[in-house]
Amino acid sequence: MNNSLCFCLKQSQSPTHYNLHRYLKAQGWRSRRFNWQANFSDANFQFNPQAAETLEHKHRLAQLVDRYCPEVMPKTYCINDENWPDVLNQMANNHYLFHTQVLDHIDNLVWILKPALLNNGKEIKLFKKLSELEQHFLSRERLGGEHVLQQYITHPHLLRDQRKYSIRMFVVLTNYAGTYLYPHGYFNVAMHPFTPTDFSDLRPHLTNEHLREDETNVIQIPSQRFTALTPSLYPQIIRIVAAIMKGLRQLYPEAFTCDALRTLAIYGFDFLVDSHGRLWLLEANHGPCFPVSDDHPLQNYLYFDFWQDFIASFVLPIASKQAFKQIQYHLFEFID
Repeated sequence: MNNSLCFCLKQSQSPTHYNLHRYLKAQGWRSRRFNWQANFSDANFQFNPQAAETLEHKHRLAQLVDRYCPEVMPKTYCINDENWPDVLNQMANNHYLFHTQVLDHIDNLVWILKPALLNNGKEIKLFKKLSELEQHFLSRERLGGEHVLQQYITHPHLLRDQRKYSIRMFVVLTNYAGTYLYPHGYFNVAMHPFTPTDFSDLRPHLTNEHLREDETNVIQIPSQRFTALTPSLYPQIIRIVAAIMKGLRQLYPEAFTCDALRTLAIYGFDFLVDSHGRLWLLEANHGPCFPVSDDHPLQNYLYFDFWQDFIASFVLPIASKQAFKQIQYHLFEFID
């Protein structure tokens, strides 16, 4: 029990705050109203905002990847209300030009359009033709602002019953000890069998938890259950996260320097496996939507242990001002 330690985290602020408030109380920590009264508080989650947004915002992540490690992500264009004609022209020359003629359709070439600042599958669209993209951007009813246009993996690796899946892994960034990967995550497995050529229904193609408010779109399964897949995938996950962090350090070296306050951030990195077993980064989510209900199917199989390890590896050492060299990171693996 940690009866002498205090924290200040407003439960309603985020799922991360809710879970930490709950588990710290269970360990005997005392809740305080103000940050200055606490050994650990929301101030410790104020990781460098420029670096944090570079991972969270899809267009900025795409720019980082394009500059430092283009091999980790499918070909991605940053597209918005102003540059879309130039982007489509560039795409036409790069992907649709055949013997001096620009084709409208290429077999197995599909594009997925994602709003740069939205999550949970909102406003995502798939396009099979160049002309469809043009019509979309000419429409006055479309969502404006920054987007990413990414080459869609038309041949993903499928599980039994021909179901597509993505992989969520948790990454912790700190300004005092580098970046750490938690070795256990989960698979988002689509509820609907994959349809290689039919994009009228997005549910077989998108592995977001909720595409519709009244319907669950995936089954979440702990990664530890996929013992045949994880030995080949985990080393790829480490390499991709390391490449991203190396680029982020080069862009924002100040984000990984601790002057006084130790800060950190939790990210959910999402990956997809193609039919050849190659892993691709899809996106990264800052402060991922951790479940808050005891009824969630992964609560006992993943999240309880995750929060205990997170507290022991990061929260407690920060609160007790433990020397950097003395910190034990338990299951978390140092990346960069």
